[in-house]
Amino acid sequence: MIKDLLNRLDYGVFAELSLVLFVCIFVAVAIRTLLTRSDSANRFANIVLDDKNEEYKVNE
Repeated sequence: MIKDLLNRLDYGVFAELSLVLFVCIFVAVAIRTLLTRSDSANRFANIVLDDKNEEYKVNE
């Protein structure tokens, strides 16, 4: 009975939904990246190199 049920299921719907989900997330990340201001990107890039930035410093 379970084998018959599993044989009748159409897994193509799951493949299509996963593709749509991937494309939506990819587009959202791309838009977020393109809309990031350069001063914010530079600040985030310099977090590792900046010893003065106490906000992101790990407590040792």
